[in-house]
Amino acid sequence: MGAYKSTARAIGVLFIIASAAAIIGGTLALPATESDFLAEAAGSEGQVVVGLILEMVLALSVFGMAALFFPILKKQHEGLALGYLATRTLEGVLIAAGTVSAALMLSLSKGFGPDGAAAGVEPLSEVLLSAREWTYWLGPMAVFSVSALILNSLLYRSSVVPTWLSIWGFIGGILLLASAIIEMFGQALGGWQAIFTAPIGLQEMALAIWLIVKGFDMRHLDAERAPARDLVGAGIASG
Repeated sequence: MGAYKSTARAIGVLFIIASAAAIIGGTLALPATESDFLAEAAGSEGQVVVGLILEMVLALSVFGMAALFFPILKKQHEGLALGYLATRTLEGVLIAAGTVSAALMLSLSKGFGPDGAAAGVEPLSEVLLSAREWTYWLGPMAVFSVSALILNSLLYRSSVVPTWLSIWGFIGGILLLASAIIEMFGQALGGWQAIFTAPIGLQEMALAIWLIVKGFDMRHLDAERAPARDLVGAGIASG
């Protein structure tokens, strides 16, 4: 049980690191998504670099959570656990791809100037900007929301965390997925954005605190596995 407690704490810490890196990193890197970034990059280069470093920390945290959660989740359903591992891995890859796109934007800005260089730079910058937007919609939005649905369905079925916490996360995943689909079809949510995204963000923080303080309740999973072990033992004894 001590190993599960350590794993739960590590996952909780990674949730907090990932959330902080996403919020702070995304905010600092925001100038790289502005239409006038090529001309104004010199004044915000350091800020953007720090933001991109934090985004890579976010990607690594996502990989870490996927790896740590898998041994716990597969006790309930190995197939779905593999689905969670795959979706979170894909999310991390997409986050890293978006970070690389912004880094390339920063490199392009160094060749931008009033001497006509912009003619060849601006079309490429538009492609990179579109790539960053799509990796955001697909990674931290759509793919992440699918992983949240898988995770919270397994948490609900296994009862390793309170039921209300997993239901909250499942509803938050549905709202975030709806938000991603709406935005991918070019519809701005405006003031409704927070309503779609806040529930899953708050749930992750609640889950992180629960895992750090309480850990996983493995009694339900152990109770399910015990009869199987007893049957095997009985078969060996009768043989």
